[in-house]
Amino acid sequence: MRYRVTTGRLTVQARSRVHDTTTVWNKITGEIVADPDTLATAGATATFEVDMTAFDAGDFLKNRKLRKDFDLAGHPTASFTLERMTGVVRNGPDFTATAEGVLTWRGRKVGLVLVGHGKLDAMGVNASATFELDIRTLGLSAPRFLMFKVEDEVTVAVTIQGQVAT
Repeated sequence: MRYRVTTGRLTVQARSRVHDTTTVWNKITGEIVADPDTLATAGATATFEVDMTAFDAGDFLKNRKLRKDFDLAGHPTASFTLERMTGVVRNGPDFTATAEGVLTWRGRKVGLVLVGHGKLDAMGVNASATFELDIRTLGLSAPRFLMFKVEDEVTVAVTIQGQVAT
């Protein structure tokens, strides 16, 4: 079955000794090809795109800083291609799995391993996963917000919802 991603949310939590910063991107599109009956044996294929210009870091100054430091206008789209699913455990339409794929952004490709869970059936898909990302692998360094610097490793959580493509 082919599913079209209709909504999604990417949340990045940057940690510091003083104050964590959470940034949310809410424009995710994509396509998933998977069969609920063979997910555990055949896996799935998927591609996702994130509009990197559609985000909120909590206030105007943080938004402006991220937009400038990460040149989001110059690199407006990040993509992820699912290459493999392992450890799929099904319980009816619900599943848990590890997903491996490639993040492409800013002219770089970074291999990722995501751990997640979701629901996949003949009506649609709803999935969530998390992973750790060292932003230096994307050619970035953590920005300073006022007097504190966040760490280069961030925690990323992503949620997508989709429906059967017609």
